[in-house]
Amino acid sequence: MPSLSELRDTTALRHRYVKKVVVYVESEADANLFRTIVGPGFNEHIVFEPPPEGGTGCGPARAYVEKYRPDDPNVYALLDGEASVPESEGFKSFVKSDGAIFSLDQSDGLLYLADHEAENILLRQADIVAYIVDQTTLADLGKRKPEEIVRKVSEIVDRQFLGALCKYASYLLHAEGKISGVLGGTHAQDARDEDTQRLLEERVASGNCDWQTFKDELDRVRDHIILHMESMDETGKTTTKWRLADGKIALRQMRATYGIAPTWEVPLAKSVASSDYARKFREDLFRFTKIPVAA
Repeated sequence: MPSLSELRDTTALRHRYVKKVVVYVESEADANLFRTIVGPGFNEHIVFEPPPEGGTGCGPARAYVEKYRPDDPNVYALLDGEASVPESEGFKSFVKSDGAIFSLDQSDGLLYLADHEAENILLRQADIVAYIVDQTTLADLGKRKPEEIVRKVSEIVDRQFLGALCKYASYLLHAEGKISGVLGGTHAQDARDEDTQRLLEERVASGNCDWQTFKDELDRVRDHIILHMESMDETGKTTTKWRLADGKIALRQMRATYGIAPTWEVPLAKSVASSDYARKFREDLFRFTKIPVAA
């Protein structure tokens, strides 16, 4: 018989009777992407949804797990990989992850993408170059050269990889109380290196952190990733950069560069759903959430 407090809390009541694994995510877009990747054959076992209250981002999803998991072990959160960085051993685990999903402590119900964020999945697992080549009119068919697109999108990702390094450094410093806030989008503008440097220094200063402290942390972050990639071939190094880069900004810049509508996310997601990555995603997710069905 549900308690009075459960009757007042419709979320707790739904958890009690839904008899599914409930995975809270950072946004409705993430929920739709993960549903698409997992596929329709598993709806009776798992449901993805953003928390009904509290807004978007990792905070509300974490809060719901902390609130409801003690009474229901089938409640989880699946967060962006970047959300693991400030946690104990989180940055190292994130960098070395070779699956689709990882966990730092399986008992806490928090799962993380092995990518910076959901957009990196579209970036890496769909054939982004082929899609850009095809997004044109018949009159311009053939004018977009794959080799030129490869070069341009690689430049975009390389820049957002540098931006992500700055974000990771600020996450780690923020966890130690050495900077206020996290530095996102430091390389979002296609500015000259000296202008980017100046703006970065200004943002570090506005976070009440001295430049040398930030630079030392940034060097440690960069060195750790470079050491991780040292034994990789070129494909492995490229994969790591595309996995750790700021995928949301990278996709946005690709759209702006080639005049592509934001609705390209749906065909990209459907392409991922038919890839081998979808199988790996299901296997990892079902293993962590203890869903006893074949992925």
